[in-house]
Amino acid sequence: MTLRTYLATLALALPLCGAHAADWTVRFDGAGPLKIGMRFDAVNKVLGDHMERTPKALRGSPNCFQLEPARQPGLLLMFVDDVLKRVDVMEEGILSERGIGLGDPVEKIRQVYGEAVTATPQAYDDSEQTLTVKAGGGQYAIRFDTSKGKVGAIYAGAWKEVQYIEGCL
Repeated sequence: MTLRTYLATLALALPLCGAHAADWTVRFDGAGPLKIGMRFDAVNKVLGDHMERTPKALRGSPNCFQLEPARQPGLLLMFVDDVLKRVDVMEEGILSERGIGLGDPVEKIRQVYGEAVTATPQAYDDSEQTLTVKAGGGQYAIRFDTSKGKVGAIYAGAWKEVQYIEGCL
């Protein structure tokens, strides 16, 4: 392979690598190629995964379960009545559509989302905050839970399910 061919191949491959990484940005209405409202089978098809529904006997709530897709570790997908309702960020490196990730300072949320942020005390620790931003006329939201002045958790999706504080419960 000549140097020129190698450089041309590299130039073509680099944008693809960047696009793939950016594809998993968490949005109010989903993450990557996934959209809130997709049925379980459609999510499986899009991901090319072979995810299995959690058996009802093992669920905390009979109509709700959460799974981590093999294609995108670090995300946890919540399904209610077999419909994708929420995406949870479990690992650093996965960012919100405005660039907020686990470990970022809380001030960054306020700078980026401005007056759209609503702050409330966390359910189990009054010294920490839950910062929520609604979108889509209140249909969707992103919730940031804080831990020692930093983003400790990110949840995005349908307003009702984003408010759940213990997974499906």
